[in-house]
Amino acid sequence: MVAGHLRVQNGYWQMILSYKDSTGKRRTKSVTTHLKEKGNKRRAEEMLLDLRRAFTKERQHALQHGPMFSDFMRDWLAQICPTVAPTTFASYCRVVEQSIVPYFEEREITLQALTTGDITNYYDWLLHKGLSPTSVLRHHANIHTALEKAAALGLIEANPARQASKPRRADFLPQTYSAEEASQLLTLLHGQTLELPVALALVFGLRRSEVLGLRWEALDLERKLLYVRCAVTQTSLHGKSKVHNREVLKRKASYRTLPIPENMLPLLRQYQRESGWLCLDESGVPFRPNQLSRRFQSFLQKNNLRKIRFHDLRHSCAGILISSGVPLLEVQQWLGHSTYQTTADLYVHLDFSTKLKSSETINTILEKEQKP
Repeated sequence: MVAGHLRVQNGYWQMILSYKDSTGKRRTKSVTTHLKEKGNKRRAEEMLLDLRRAFTKERQHALQHGPMFSDFMRDWLAQICPTVAPTTFASYCRVVEQSIVPYFEEREITLQALTTGDITNYYDWLLHKGLSPTSVLRHHANIHTALEKAAALGLIEANPARQASKPRRADFLPQTYSAEEASQLLTLLHGQTLELPVALALVFGLRRSEVLGLRWEALDLERKLLYVRCAVTQTSLHGKSKVHNREVLKRKASYRTLPIPENMLPLLRQYQRESGWLCLDESGVPFRPNQLSRRFQSFLQKNNLRKIRFHDLRHSCAGILISSGVPLLEVQQWLGHSTYQTTADLYVHLDFSTKLKSSETINTILEKEQKP
């Protein structure tokens, strides 16, 4: 029979079970008795014994039919930890530990018994809770990838997630500042510590992680070149926040060398040091990613500027380039997108120059038709 004990939490008796899952790892499960501490210890002990017996019976039945799906997802999470970036793993953990595992653990569905219907019901449950289609698709990606591995290992015959009914990804239209709004923003930021990171994101279209990953060694002011080679990210896992300095970027296209515009040089020289990080706060400490985003939002609010995310500065850079007639291919290379299609999907709606050409072509055709 599984082990268990009682504890008091917030004045109520709580039952704690301790057991090994199908992978042999020690797990705990807490269940409230809804009994107040005073005068209810004996009744709580009786409930604990009943729970231990019932849980033992359920686990034995489940183990006869293979591992629980929730246990398999925990095991998959542990296996992929060394193979993915810390930020990616943190997002996987949130999805698996906070949503997938509790949902399927409560329903006691084994890996072998998992059906396409079970997975579809889970997606519907998420949508009913208010998650966006894009968020639900992240859950699908985790489940699908994990079950692909289960199929490859011969634990299941086929991946039931392949045929699951999932929501359609919502079209994403990035929020952008116009050239006039960007100019106003930089004017208001003049002389403040936010000026440099915001200018780097706006001028070079850098991601937040790339802005904070810049060191003075990555700039050649004499040759007017900026080298994007590193990134700084932040993860929050199990209540602990950690900053990661990444010397290896996720995609080859992210490594890029960009010419520094002439008007950007005075700002860079103003902050120039021999070495170290470019973007420091007032105390001379490098900005943490979440700190930079919060400071940026606070600045916009205090100055009654239209609210956008820090990452939208990157989108604004793309929008300004495109509105100035820069071809999408060149925008792709400037931003460091891995494919042209990524750039086109994000910004083709901003490429008004192509619409003008189409309008001129149609107008020419109409002129020919109207001539006698």
